[in-house]
Amino acid sequence: MTKKNKKIAVVGAGHNALVCATYLAKAGFSVDVFESRSQVGGMIGKRKLGEDYSVPGTAHLLSHVDESVFKKLNLKKHGLEYSAKDLKTVSLNPNGNALVINDDEVDGDDITMKEKKEFKELNKRMAKLAGFLESAYGKKPPRLGSDDRDDLFSLASLGLNARMMGADSMSDLLKFIAVNIYDVLNEFTDHDHLKGTLAFDAILGNHMGPRTNNSVITYLHQLTGGVNGKNGSHSMVSDGTGSFTKSLEEAAKKAGVNIHLNASVESISFTDDLEITGLRLKNGDAFDADIIVSGIDPRSTFNCLVGPKKLEAGVVHKVNNVRMRGNAAKLHLALSSKPKFKGMSEDELGQRIVYSPSMEYLERTFDFNKYGQISDDLPMEITIPSIHDKTLAPKGHHVLSAIVNYVPYHLKEGWKTQNQEYWISASINWMGWLQASRV
Repeated sequence: MTKKNKKIAVVGAGHNALVCATYLAKAGFSVDVFESRSQVGGMIGKRKLGEDYSVPGTAHLLSHVDESVFKKLNLKKHGLEYSAKDLKTVSLNPNGNALVINDDEVDGDDITMKEKKEFKELNKRMAKLAGFLESAYGKKPPRLGSDDRDDLFSLASLGLNARMMGADSMSDLLKFIAVNIYDVLNEFTDHDHLKGTLAFDAILGNHMGPRTNNSVITYLHQLTGGVNGKNGSHSMVSDGTGSFTKSLEEAAKKAGVNIHLNASVESISFTDDLEITGLRLKNGDAFDADIIVSGIDPRSTFNCLVGPKKLEAGVVHKVNNVRMRGNAAKLHLALSSKPKFKGMSEDELGQRIVYSPSMEYLERTFDFNKYGQISDDLPMEITIPSIHDKTLAPKGHHVLSAIVNYVPYHLKEGWKTQNQEYWISASINWMGWLQASRV
């Protein structure tokens, strides 16, 4: 059977699934994508907030995307537009002294020349390690203990890349790979606010605190990828992430991908010998496929679409123990005017705004999350996309989009309407450094 005759069905039309589907179609396969919602994009899809406001989905910044994806899919040609590139990170502090990070430069909050040099050194060393990770991402991971020629070659290639970094970087890799960001940052500087700001990137969206082992890996991952070859950079996409979604959809269609919307998959079909035959949709329709690629989470894929009865007990056990504990919430506000933050100038409102004053602060708030509770003081990543994109809100109005970390998916006392209302009210009241009128 040729590639063209081999049918591949992709479940879900999030950004990762769309990229995968387009790559497969470009390789010559016949590819169909099935999305349960009425639009593609998954967590990067644009949302409506009331009648007159639009906001980015779960993700509000474009970052750590492999540059080769932009080039190979020619996303600019297919409609990708930026409203702002290479954003600075402005880190707020309750005392009003903001810290500003711009690439390898840091300023503000009484930072000294010594601490600026320490940050440059840290940034240089971490960027080298992140470069190693990025090169590894583009290669097939080797199976350890395998005698297969491809696995041995991949393993040798990883080793060679590590050696080419130099002795010092190899030493850093072995030293940092499994430790926590708390210990690493304490080695480089004594500036609490700077350490809190950097540690925030290690814990954002993850169920871990600064003292959790392997948090250095998550920090390094944030430094990979970027826009225009600038690793670790953050950019805003026009139309509230809509142009990124549109460009991925158009690139997929151009490559020959068939996208089915409002097509919720109920199950994966098998023969009696457990060979895949295709998909069955919730509306009763069936679709033949030789290969299934899932763009949804592993538990839903194996437990719901495949079914435990078709899997070995060991596989079911591993799937059910995949660590995917959610602890981040998304907050959207429609504002009747530009917000004002204590310690920030109006010119800085369009940047990436972070609230994470110290590593100790992060660890304390994580303690609440570990036990299914919510702290009254939560770290955030905030953007105001309407500063750059006037189409998102009425004239003179704005939208604020924030990822709030350490909000447990399963609250100990349960999520009830009054709990949600209380938490949102508490979050807004807590932001004493934010002054704005909500619509």
